[in-house]
Amino acid sequence: MQQDKNKFTNLTCLQNAKVEDDLVKQIKTDLHRRRSILEVMKEYTDDLKINLDNNALPFRKLQRLFELGFTPDRMVGHFYGIVPGLRTGELHGVAADIGNVLGFVWGTAISDAVPWVGKTYTLMDEEEREKISGSSLSGNFEAYRGINHFKVIKSAPINLISNTILTLMWSLKKAPEEEVQKYAHTLNGGYFAAYQTNSIYHGTPREVFCLNYRFSKLGNTFPLNYLIDEMVEIAEGLYLGQVIFATKRLYEKYDPEADPAIYLYQHFGYFLLMDDSWNGELQRLFTYIDVPDTVVTTQAPPAPVTTVPDKFRSLTLSDQIDGDVDQSILEEVKKDLKEAGTIMHMLQAYSQVLDKVNRTESPEFLKLHTLFNAGISPATMNGFYRGARVTFQSHGFLAPVQINTLNLAWRPLTWFSPWTGKSFGPIDKDRLLKLTDGSETMDKPTFFGTNTVVFRTPQEKFIHEVMKTLNIWMEEASEEEKLLYGYQYNTYFFIGKEGTSILPEDKGKRVFQFNYRWKPLRNFPPDNYCIDQIVQIAEGLYLGKLIYATDWFKAWDPKIDPFAYKYRLFGYFLLMDEEWHSLRLCLKYDLFNA
Repeated sequence: MQQDKNKFTNLTCLQNAKVEDDLVKQIKTDLHRRRSILEVMKEYTDDLKINLDNNALPFRKLQRLFELGFTPDRMVGHFYGIVPGLRTGELHGVAADIGNVLGFVWGTAISDAVPWVGKTYTLMDEEEREKISGSSLSGNFEAYRGINHFKVIKSAPINLISNTILTLMWSLKKAPEEEVQKYAHTLNGGYFAAYQTNSIYHGTPREVFCLNYRFSKLGNTFPLNYLIDEMVEIAEGLYLGQVIFATKRLYEKYDPEADPAIYLYQHFGYFLLMDDSWNGELQRLFTYIDVPDTVVTTQAPPAPVTTVPDKFRSLTLSDQIDGDVDQSILEEVKKDLKEAGTIMHMLQAYSQVLDKVNRTESPEFLKLHTLFNAGISPATMNGFYRGARVTFQSHGFLAPVQINTLNLAWRPLTWFSPWTGKSFGPIDKDRLLKLTDGSETMDKPTFFGTNTVVFRTPQEKFIHEVMKTLNIWMEEASEEEKLLYGYQYNTYFFIGKEGTSILPEDKGKRVFQFNYRWKPLRNFPPDNYCIDQIVQIAEGLYLGKLIYATDWFKAWDPKIDPFAYKYRLFGYFLLMDEEWHSLRLCLKYDLFNA
């Protein structure tokens, strides 16, 4: 049973990942608290049901798995199958963001009662190979004849309609009674020849296991006669396939020796096949397939037993109080932590309460203030840290009758926010002098910082165009940054170093400050009035205060007492390392563009 358990949770294809890039990290996190890989695939399937994005995150994860998969060298016998999601070919721009009509219709109308339920492969001899393909399949490699299986679900009208249409289009035949009894499928049809070869799709330049429906001798009709599926193995006995249709030269006879580019093949989605060892999980998760008990040879894997690392439960607070810390409130925070289990769970709970209450005063605000003031001021900050919002807090005219209007406004604005985190790096003295008009002289460790952003969705792309129009300083991320962390640009730059809090209520707390106010940084309002502050509250986890000057007419001068600018707190945020980010992904905490 231990071997079976490992099989169900071991994505062997990840061994091919030369670097643990952003998508690989997310896939591993998806799997961490799931009972099996197939349970993760069920989650991807559910996420894609009502998603109009042709390049939605689950599609990008499946693409990465396909890129990393092993090429199967042998496929014989029966395999059950499922369809995580379909795409509407190669869409671009806004059409790709909101135009996956095929996937939307599939997800909303068909995905819970899919007619197709699997395939069977049979080894072909030389005579059959020549009969089907002429000389194109000649060579020292195995080739297989394949057939698809379909299930009629009498209680599902869409399934009945789909099977009726497919039977008329593809001349599906009733399955032999032996197959019906053993595997529960009802109809057979849709023939293909399967063999190892190079991918015909421009997006995956690699060797694949090809399922070619295009040979005329197979007798397939529209649209199967334009279809070539491709498969790789992503785990022991689990195979990921991509659906590729020709979209050009549709009225010409298929030439297997021709350059695939002439047929303009486009990607229309993914499917999964699995051997019999996965039948128990399939029976548990995809009940419409109705896997008979007689073919369930392994039990479903048990729920994972996870232990919480001490890092996630341990606050690292200052030994000496140097800010405004109410010990009774700090004890309440520690009690909340004990009940929540991890610091991230606790902060997520605070965020949810503040979003629900939408008041400018709340016990949760007092707890966040106290936790911040009990934290440790970092002397240095290096590298990339993921960012997450905890809450906003309105003041003055933004808070009529103590309503937290910023939190209310953030709900629709969330979809426009491209922010993913902050990156810190060294800065030489000459550049520091230039960016601070000669004021900063490296009297203490000083760092050049940037906010990291992505522009994937239509709303984020709109913000990108606005930023370009306003001539906001942006620098494209390096290929390594894009690969490892998923962000596309660096923008809204700042100078970071340790200092004293500019908020009177912090009572002189030592903090690490991000100063956006230097004119050479070219920050656009309101960020050119901003000085953020962070403290460390756990290993690799930082709590930040979002602070803006409210006296907008007083020209900024670093020599003037900061209290003169009437800085006010406008919210709390988190910065975190990759381990905390993995926990955050599990909790689905503030993941709009994470």
